[in-house]
Amino acid sequence: MDLKNRLNTIIEKDKISNQKFLSNVIKSDFYYLINNYFEVDFDDIVVSIETVNNKYEIKIETVGDRMRMVKSIPD
Repeated sequence: MDLKNRLNTIIEKDKISNQKFLSNVIKSDFYYLINNYFEVDFDDIVVSIETVNNKYEIKIETVGDRMRMVKSIPD
C-alpha cells in the first residue's frame, strides 16, 4: 500500500470511529452556510450520521428564528 492510500485509510477510519467530531465539523460548516439565509442558533443544529445499506445517511435539522433579507442587484 502506498503512502497516499495508507493516509486516506487512516483518515477514513478516524472519521468513522470519531463520529461526534465529524458531526461537529459538519455542524460548524452548515452553521456558516445557513446563517447567511436564516437567523439560527448553533445549539439548535442537530447532525446525525447513520450507515444504511453500506452508505452514509446524513441528516441535518435546525430551526430558524427568521429569514435574513437577501441583498440583490437592482435592475
